[in-house]
Amino acid sequence: MVYLKEIRRLGYIPEDVSKFSFFKGKGCSQCNYTGYKGRVAVFELLIINEEIRDALIKMKPSHEIRKIAIESAELITLLEDAIYKATNGLTTVNEIFRCLPRSVKPKQIQEILRLQN
Repeated sequence: MVYLKEIRRLGYIPEDVSKFSFFKGKGCSQCNYTGYKGRVAVFELLIINEEIRDALIKMKPSHEIRKIAIESAELITLLEDAIYKATNGLTTVNEIFRCLPRSVKPKQIQEILRLQN
């Protein structure tokens, strides 16, 4: 697998990603041999439920609110949205490492796909 080392850095094992294809463009003179054309946005949307509302009212720190959102509201983080887009060939694992923080271990890929669909 091309990205075996990087996949492990994301916290996955090869079996977790065996049915997915991760790509890396060769590049050309038009893209200055980067393999990229344009940009792909990654998103994170916080939907406020009762638990999050209570945490906001109690003025809990942002890292606690984030943890509550991930656990109770099934928040898909920026990293997880980028992983989803990499499984669809819209970005690369290298670009994920270059651009996004990895402060929390991402959900299993199957769970990310379930939440995205």
